[in-house]
Amino acid sequence: MTTLISLNKFQQLRHVDEIVEQAENSWWVYRRSIGFNGGLSSTARVVFFGRSKKQVTEWMAEQ
Repeated sequence: MTTLISLNKFQQLRHVDEIVEQAENSWWVYRRSIGFNGGLSSTARVVFFGRSKKQVTEWMAEQ
């Protein structure tokens, strides 16, 4: 017996987030899109700003 799995059930990764400390008490999350060919976008956008790394990592965990 053969088992088939539909690939539509898997959610593909569409972006990559990066945490950057810009200054003291200034943490930014940059997001880069992943193209259909698997390459990262050359431009990043800020999607979240926090006052501590803990605040930023908690926000990312909720996403």
